[in-house]
Amino acid sequence: MYTKPLARQAVTTVRVSDDVSEIGRLLIAAAIDPQFCERLLNDPETAVKGGFGGERFHVTGTTLKVMRTIRETTLPEFIRQLDSGLDNRLLRSERIDYST
Repeated sequence: MYTKPLARQAVTTVRVSDDVSEIGRLLIAAAIDPQFCERLLNDPETAVKGGFGGERFHVTGTTLKVMRTIRETTLPEFIRQLDSGLDNRLLRSERIDYST
């Protein structure tokens, strides 16, 4: 006889797709402005919340949490670590067939 009640466990999902556009804007700002890039690498939270050129970045708390854990000195390495922290959803490449 089964005596334990069935209970649902809470599952948290992250909509990284919602962040991809904002992350792209953020990384473009870092690529074109060395001072902003330095802020992003040294203190991502301040860089995100401070914005760039009058523009604000709206990323989820989960993405911001991943950014806070990254300790890289170059933008390409920061991007790789961010992608890894977001389960490789940021740099996912689509396979393109050029033979047709």
